[in-house]
Amino acid sequence: MDVDLCYQKLWEAIRTVVLNLRDDEIEEIRELYCVDLDNRGTGFRAGRLKAPAQDADRWRAATQTVVAAIRSVQERDWEARGRLSPPYQIWEGLRWRLRRGRLQREYDAQRVALEDEVRAAYRAYRDAAADLTDHVAAWRERQAREQQEREARRRAERVAAVQEGVDGAVWAYLLRDYAGHGQVLIWLPAVDHADEDEGGDARHGLTAREVQQVIEQERARDQYVWIGWKETTGEAMAEWHTDRAGERAPGDARVRAWTALTGAVVEPIVWRPGELEKLRASWNNRGYGPSSNYWSPSGSF
Repeated sequence: MDVDLCYQKLWEAIRTVVLNLRDDEIEEIRELYCVDLDNRGTGFRAGRLKAPAQDADRWRAATQTVVAAIRSVQERDWEARGRLSPPYQIWEGLRWRLRRGRLQREYDAQRVALEDEVRAAYRAYRDAAADLTDHVAAWRERQAREQQEREARRRAERVAAVQEGVDGAVWAYLLRDYAGHGQVLIWLPAVDHADEDEGGDARHGLTAREVQQVIEQERARDQYVWIGWKETTGEAMAEWHTDRAGERAPGDARVRAWTALTGAVVEPIVWRPGELEKLRASWNNRGYGPSSNYWSPSGSF
């Protein structure tokens, strides 16, 4: 039976380099994955996966053992080094100076033993649980592959929805106020859904050419009406046009796709005289400069 498991790098579980002991062997072991004993899976290189329960128990036990062993070494080293520091009392200080050499020799000998203990603990972990790192790599590769496959399917579905919209009555639109302008907002219900707060009355079941007629009517009434596409619809149109053209050309692929669908060239944003200059002036007043993209009328465009 598979169980959920949180993992992280061993150096994330043992952040202190005990005894300042560094060499290629230890650094390689510290780069192995271990079980996240706090069960968070939120470290720098952490995550979650599924693994056979027997393996998970073995990896967890190995992690607990090495963490406890290194902590024990650290505590004993702190205690040993503490004896090398002179005491505050005068008479104790005199006694300490008389035996300082012996204390240093004892610490040096103990440190060698502690270093051997640290190496043994790391090596034992590697022998018991190094295969967790291979399992993590295989898991991540499988997850990435499945994600790519899901995205490829979703992309194919989006492109198919636009292809159906070449002649099909599958488009929807609504008229609304947006950023101080009237707007014709267009989408394909097959890939996008209208939000309740969009405002306006939506119409469904139109061809792209019928929606274009609405655009022309609205632009005849107000030449500064904006044209927008909901986000996923715009993405689908760009993908469809890229597949159709065989390459992604510079510029707004949604506009080119709409031209391919309707034969009409539309300019999504038309500014009233002086309006863009006022907007840039407001950017300057806010300290963002005329080239800032801190705000732009790109929502649902």
